[in-house]
Amino acid sequence: MRSIFAIAVFATSFGIVGGFGLLRTSSKQQAIVGVGAELNLAIGASLAGDPTCDSDLSGPICFGDGRKQSLLPNAVPNGLVGHWDFDSEVAIDSSGNGNHGVTELLHGPSPVGSGHSASFTKNFMMVPSSANLKLADFTYSFWIYLQDDETQVGRSATWCPLIRKGIHMAETEQFASAPALLFNHRTGKLRAEVTTSMKGTEDGEYMDSNARLLPNRWLHVAMVHHSKNPSLLLYVNGILDSVTKTQGALVINDYPLYVGGDPFTKDQCGFTVLMDELRVYSHAVPPHQLQAEAAPALGGTDPSYVRLGCVGCSLEAAAKSCPRDRHVCTSLELHTGGFQVARSLGWLGSGTHVWTHAAVTKGADNEMVSQQAKSGESTSGLGLCCEGPP
Repeated sequence: MRSIFAIAVFATSFGIVGGFGLLRTSSKQQAIVGVGAELNLAIGASLAGDPTCDSDLSGPICFGDGRKQSLLPNAVPNGLVGHWDFDSEVAIDSSGNGNHGVTELLHGPSPVGSGHSASFTKNFMMVPSSANLKLADFTYSFWIYLQDDETQVGRSATWCPLIRKGIHMAETEQFASAPALLFNHRTGKLRAEVTTSMKGTEDGEYMDSNARLLPNRWLHVAMVHHSKNPSLLLYVNGILDSVTKTQGALVINDYPLYVGGDPFTKDQCGFTVLMDELRVYSHAVPPHQLQAEAAPALGGTDPSYVRLGCVGCSLEAAAKSCPRDRHVCTSLELHTGGFQVARSLGWLGSGTHVWTHAAVTKGADNEMVSQQAKSGESTSGLGLCCEGPP
């Protein structure tokens, strides 16, 4: 009876409701028989003969806990050549490409409340150069947190590196960035920079962000480079913040990758930043993937909800800054997510005027614009573009 019950449970667990019989071979042995048993089981292995495997694996297998448990790598997205989550004692590259950090790692809190981030204050992480880090097309994405500490010296106009693959030595006139992402502690602006074949530029070709890195909040930053259509793009919290067309071809170098700082500027840069989930891809990651990575930064507002039209622009310029599938945000759209996005990216400061769709409609009459100027109303402001028709 015990073996019959076991067989019944076995059949029930696989959803088998018929086509089986029990053949009693002896008082100690029982067997499952029936036509189509293998098909009904639907588990891809024969009940008789040698077992088969769904896949064949080669290479080493790692074990932990005294060989009681196998250690398997994380799933790796297409084109991921470096991924540092900073949860280990050392900066391990979990992409499987062996681009491990070789400098001391200091830990901080993570943006999601589990694991660790990397803390940088006059220190940096160095990753030796490798073939898969010498990229013509790339995407660098990470989370960053600027710690607000008024006791620190560093509120100057010096551009301090957050990411640099290259060298910056004014004494020997050696400059190379492929790429570099810099931060100005006084203005809060970011600067994306690449060294190209264009001559006569010490800092290469660069662009400054419209967004500002504000203290005491996590932001998601992504820097993207296209080589076929030469351009450099900067995304903040999944939103395209600035873009520039590069004039020359990117110059790839053999220098290490520095994260959180570098040995060339550490004496001039003394503030503290936390960085987490740094990823490097060997291609230009599409916008929707960057939006998915950055979605938690906006507190539920979709990153595609608002786009930056223009900063400090006229009403006419604000209306023209939005593409055909977008419009200058209405007052309702601004209060249901637009202002939140603009504040999180530093677009909206104290006293900043924001244009609305109602103002654009009224401003279609040139006389209205002239009346605003005469009455002393603001003639420049922030243009935000919301999705779809108004």
